[in-house]
Amino acid sequence: MNTHTLRLLTSLLLMPLAALHADNKPAPIPTNPLPTAKAVWRMTGDEAAAKQPFALKAEGPVKFEPLSPEEAAESRKRGGADSAVTLPKDAFLSLDAERATQLRPTGDALTLYARARFEPGAAGTLFFSDFLTLGVHPSGLVIALLGVHTPQGKVYREIPLAMVERNGWLDLVLRVGDGRVEFFCNGDLKMTVPLHQKLVSPFTNELRLGAMRWLPAKADRGHPHTEFGTKQIATVALWHRALRDDEIAFLSGASEVQAKHAASAFDQAILDYNAFFDASIAKDVAACNKLSRSLQTFAAQDPQRPIYHLSQPLGWLFDPAGAWFYEGRYHVFSYHNIYARLAYNSLDHYVSDDLVSWTQWPIGPWADSPDDIYGIWLNNHFLDDDGVPTAIYSAIGEKGNRRGAPGDWGDHGILARSHDGLVSFPDKQVVMPEYQHDGHIWKEGRTWYCLTSDQYRGGRDGDWGDGIVIYTSPDLKNWTNRGEIFARRKDARNKKGVMEFPYLLSFGDKEVLIMGVSPSLYWVGRLDRQNFKFIPDHAEGLLIDYSAPNHCFNPLTVDNKGPGGSPRRIVMAMIPEVNGKGEGLIPWDGVHALPRTLEFDGRHLRQEPLPEFESLRGESETQRDVTIKPGSTGQIRTRGDAVEIDAEFEPGDSQRFGLKLRVSGDGTRFVRVWFDTATGDYGVDGEVLHKGSGPSYLTKGQRVRIRAFVDKAVVETFVNGQTCTTVARVNAPKPAQPLGAGLDLFSEGGTARCTKLDVWKMNRAEPK
Repeated sequence: MNTHTLRLLTSLLLMPLAALHADNKPAPIPTNPLPTAKAVWRMTGDEAAAKQPFALKAEGPVKFEPLSPEEAAESRKRGGADSAVTLPKDAFLSLDAERATQLRPTGDALTLYARARFEPGAAGTLFFSDFLTLGVHPSGLVIALLGVHTPQGKVYREIPLAMVERNGWLDLVLRVGDGRVEFFCNGDLKMTVPLHQKLVSPFTNELRLGAMRWLPAKADRGHPHTEFGTKQIATVALWHRALRDDEIAFLSGASEVQAKHAASAFDQAILDYNAFFDASIAKDVAACNKLSRSLQTFAAQDPQRPIYHLSQPLGWLFDPAGAWFYEGRYHVFSYHNIYARLAYNSLDHYVSDDLVSWTQWPIGPWADSPDDIYGIWLNNHFLDDDGVPTAIYSAIGEKGNRRGAPGDWGDHGILARSHDGLVSFPDKQVVMPEYQHDGHIWKEGRTWYCLTSDQYRGGRDGDWGDGIVIYTSPDLKNWTNRGEIFARRKDARNKKGVMEFPYLLSFGDKEVLIMGVSPSLYWVGRLDRQNFKFIPDHAEGLLIDYSAPNHCFNPLTVDNKGPGGSPRRIVMAMIPEVNGKGEGLIPWDGVHALPRTLEFDGRHLRQEPLPEFESLRGESETQRDVTIKPGSTGQIRTRGDAVEIDAEFEPGDSQRFGLKLRVSGDGTRFVRVWFDTATGDYGVDGEVLHKGSGPSYLTKGQRVRIRAFVDKAVVETFVNGQTCTTVARVNAPKPAQPLGAGLDLFSEGGTARCTKLDVWKMNRAEPK
């Protein structure tokens, strides 16, 4: 089904109810549907309620409290009780998995009702099961997760629905049936989403009210998961049928339900996001491209969103998995998720011709099998012995076990092949049952190698944290664990010594071992392939980025666009803490750093901006030989919160000099990029979430070139191939001024000279 047909169907589904009934009969008198429910939970907390077949167990600081007289009257009007349960962040009600399976839908219709309210700004899960979840994101966006069949298996599909106002009691109804998912709030039809898949339970888990569970009970690592604040619940009910409108009206305390008459731009974005799922199932690249462009156009309305960094229009962009250059295109994958964060996620797939403008291809690999239904992470690509694009990714499923421990769950490494040019990955098999997390796979001679982090040993006793483990294989199917090649000591920067995202890169007679996790570090040395040990030239890891916000650092993209068509290695990294998930905003979270070249100078890694981003340069300012005295201001005329600056300095007798970015209107708040003439260090400080500094490796007296890229809250700077990537504190507590769009030069302790200054306002990276 193409995008036009989906939108036409959606417009019909959103028509007023009267328009769907030619006889125009009056709406029926509301009828109480609770006696026909499969299960009803009235939050009384009394002993009688505890004897019902689906009685819930209280977990954590649960509190049952009487409602006010007015609230009790409204609750009784809807068939509820005179009390409600208060569930703070770490509290919930649960039903064991064995009894919860009795509540699974028997067909393709169901209805869920919840009467609840949240503290101002709070959010969280109201209902969780292995077939359905309903929750409210901190932005106010209501999201459902629904178990559905797909051509390849079963998926726990995430379905964004509509925004709700959290200023009182909410009567929320999710109705599934007749090929659609409908969401009602307080009797108003807020959203209708076409549903082309059959209902199913993709896994087995307990049921919870007030919290979400990620892993099965035997594997729970202590995550109630995805809870944002205190909520109250008065009544929850479940039916194995689609309720009638008059029954929904009763539950909403209304005389009749109100139909939605037209889709707003916001609604259309929600519909496009859901249509993207269907286009992905159909492997329709053209439809995915069109929907991606539509979503990016809508997302551009958010004034705080970066305009030339990659972000997800709606949802989460996290680790740059599967970064690869293949058949003339750049590919990078990340987690398909808005609400559940690292739970049940398949992988979104971003594609670019130039590393500047990105579109999205169909979702995949899918978390659609018993081996990966709880989530997929960190797939890294390579060509197998037959030249077929292949990946090995981390997954958690209901099968297998970890390190031979008893139980029926596990982390494993799954090999997935694509036979259609990375559009889909239906060819999957578990090849590493004890695989830990994230692997770098490469081949030397007849042997395949795989690095993985032994990440759950971060809490082991003594000075040592996690280790990096190496596997070998002759055929990608049969792997041998060769043991730990390297381990990290715990230190003040990383008290558990966590190691993730390991990569081993060869540069002539030297090899560089890289790990991701804040802070990202690298060691220069060599891998002893006889004894399977990495021998570092220096004990302490060197920082990849001095401000160190990058959580995942992926250096596996290699194209042919270096000098004279030579290989060029490009790195991608994730910047957390940049988001738009505030009240009323369409929620997005995380951006990727600008792709950069990665080189090795014999002792250190060097990163430089890509020339491709010069295509975004717009209005410019050029100055030469600018004298910078202490206290001088106003030396850059251009203003902007999306700019590129290329500046060269002669230190003179200055102690420190550099750039000021995002200068506030009163000049008191800014992000500062500085160079210290005594130490040769450079760094970033001021109004940033992550300050940092480190050696520039410049010889004393050498001209200092500072490259700076500002994109809203994102600030990336480069000096002699060393980097600081940070996040500006855009908003400030009152009465301080928020950060502005001013730019300036500065010098301290003496006079410096800016020999060359070029400033460009950057244009938006428009979708293609």
